[in-house]
Amino acid sequence: MLSFKQIKIEEVIQIRHTVLRKDLPIETCHFEGDLDEGTKHFGAFLNNELVGVATMMLKKTDTFKVHPVYRLTGLSVLENHQKHHIGSRLLHFAEENISRKGSVMIWCFARTTAISFYKRNGYQLNVQEVILPKIGSHRIMFKFVPKEE
Repeated sequence: MLSFKQIKIEEVIQIRHTVLRKDLPIETCHFEGDLDEGTKHFGAFLNNELVGVATMMLKKTDTFKVHPVYRLTGLSVLENHQKHHIGSRLLHFAEENISRKGSVMIWCFARTTAISFYKRNGYQLNVQEVILPKIGSHRIMFKFVPKEE
């Protein structure tokens, strides 16, 4: 059975490392903002085993003041559980969680290989390419999520 819940940062790191940064030291899986008050970490559990994680970080911005802005980061699902819609369902769960009190804007750095995933989940592509050191090419994507009713 697949379930989702908010989790602690300690539960997130190993999956980030396994999926996103296996060729880098595990310390690179601790992201700036992970411990901030406005940050929420989410997990996908298959038969009580953690198989996917996502992080939403509340960000202050001068360019978008109408609604809170969250940065989605570290969305990852263990390889043997990919292609089963777990990532999409985890993303939707996280979006619902942060939009309970009001509409939000979400943005992320999407790996080139993940752009189609984000498009299928309602994210729009910004033309700007960003090269993250030791990680590679990413594109900025964003989505407006109305208040969860």
